[in-house]
Formats: sequence, C-alpha cells, structure tokens
Amino acid sequence: MALIEVKGLAKVFQVDGQMVEALAGIDLAIEEGEIFGVIGLSGAGKSTFIRCLNRLETPSSGTVLVGGRDLSTLAREELRGFRRNMGMIFQSFNLLSSRTVAGNVAFSLEVAGKGRAAAKARVAELLEMVGLSDKAGAYPAQLSGGQKQRVGIARALALSPKILLCDEATSSLDPQTTSSILALIGDLKSRLGLTVVLITHEMKVITEICDRVAVLESGRLVETGRVIDVFSSPGHPTSKKFVESVHPSFDQLLRGSFRPKGRLVRIFYVGETVTEPLVYTLVKRFDVEPNILQAHLDVISNQTSGTLLIDLAGQSGAIDAALGFIRTSNVSFEVLN
Repeated sequence: MALIEVKGLAKVFQVDGQMVEALAGIDLAIEEGEIFGVIGLSGAGKSTFIRCLNRLETPSSGTVLVGGRDLSTLAREELRGFRRNMGMIFQSFNLLSSRTVAGNVAFSLEVAGKGRAAAKARVAELLEMVGLSDKAGAYPAQLSGGQKQRVGIARALALSPKILLCDEATSSLDPQTTSSILALIGDLKSRLGLTVVLITHEMKVITEICDRVAVLESGRLVETGRVIDVFSSPGHPTSKKFVESVHPSFDQLLRGSFRPKGRLVRIFYVGETVTEPLVYTLVKRFDVEPNILQAHLDVISNQTSGTLLIDLAGQSGAIDAALGFIRTSNVSFEVLN
C-alpha cells in the first residue's frame, strides 16, 4: 500500500466573489521511501496540492490518506500530532529573524514540550547533519540563501518526521546552491528513510533528484510516471514543454537558420546503452550520413541517460533501413520531421 494516497482531490477558492478551481479530481499514490516530484507552471495548483497533504488547506472534496489514515477524519488535536510526522520546507525559508540558527531549529522542539537538555542535543545533531554546526549562534540576516534553507531543513526534521514536504524549496537559489540543497535532501532521504514530496516549476530539479513525477496543468493531473519515462517520452504537451526547457525541440531549432538534410531523429539512451556505438554502426552498415546536431548526458533518477539528436541524411530506402535497425536496438527514438 502506498504511504500517501490522494483520491479525487479537489479544492475551490472564492476570489472576489467568484469560485476558482485550484485542484480538480487529483488521483495519485506516493510510495514509501521515494522522492516524488510535482511540476507545473505558476498557478497550476502545486502549492495548494502540497498544503492539502498536511491539511494546511482543507480539500473541498476527495480524500488524502497517509499511512492508511484519512486526514479529514482527524480531530484538531489528532491532526496536530499527526503533522509532527510531516516536516515542511518553504521557498521563502520562514525563519524567525530574532532567533539564532539554533533557536530557529529548537522552536518546534520547544512547542512540542521537549526538555532543554534534550532539545539542545537534538539541535546540535541536526545542525551537524545539515553542515551548519559553526553557525549555531548566527542570525538569519548573516546567512546566505543556501544556509537559510539548510536551517529550514534542520527545523523541518526536528521532530523526526517520516515525510518531508518541499514547497519550491530551491526556487530562490542559484543553480550551484540548488544542486547542493538537492544533494542534501537526497542524502537525508537515504540516511533517515524519508519519503519526500517536492514541488517545483523546474524540470532540471525533477531530473536531478526525483524518482517519479506528476505534471499539473490548471489544477489537473495531466501525466504521471517514472521521471526517466516522462523525460524520454512525454505524453502531454505540458510535459513536453518542460522537457524542452532542458533540451530544445525540433521546432525551436527551426526558428534559427538550421534546415535538416534528412530525417531529424532524437535517440534516448538509458544505462549501459549510453556506451553503444550506434552512430558508428549506422555509418558502417547503411548508406546514410548521420550528422550529430546535439548530444547530452544526464543522470536521471540515479541512472545515466543520454539524448542524441541527429540529422539522418541519405536515400529514402537507406534511411528507412537505418531506422529499422535503430528500432531493434535497446534505445527509444522519435522522428521529429
């Protein structure tokens, strides 16, 4: 059974006297121990979705089950206790400016009634975990954006939750800091046995850390699956746009001066197939000229993957034979023109 199950989740807000549908009939399941990404453009319903998971937002209809328990059936005190099992980090950090780093991390421990000695020991443990032991006495204004987010992560983990919710946790960070924060989240997930739900508008974040992804558009779930599957063969136009934000599409290439001589073919490799000499084989076996236009190597869901874009020129019959050979290889491909 999935750790988190969402069934028919809908949320409607009243804005200026009008009803606005933020979420509409979302159905998905999140497995224990995975990093599950939710991606969408601004206004797609991502933040509303993640806030429904811990009942910071009350769904208009549908159910959210965590560990088999329906959150809508919990009384206020039960819900408060249940939320201790779900830590949350935010884009804007939400640190208390009047408290030191140690004081910010200790806040939830104090609210939970932990003794001073136990809280102090736990704070020291957490700050070492996120690499900020030397910043315990500093104030938020003295920290970089990445350091502030590390404080936020330590605070979210203070009560030893099993689920970590990340609401655009890297959106305000530069690319290098983003990678370091994602690496930290991945490391903590493995060390602590966390289940992570991460929302973002950046496909690079999804490919860098997530196991599976859900794509939202205007409050609706339009695609879900393993990241590597969605990335290699997006099934919805919105998903395709996110993939193209990492790798340009054929249409984007044609906006420039480039004009292909033959068939434009995108080949997607996964795992050991990255090392296969496919282009060399095409040249040796078939009377074609594969012109390499673009090549990328990525690590998606901890698997090495590659994307190769070639302009496959030659006689029509020779090109068809070459495509037939590619079809029998351990790669996926698409002809773009």
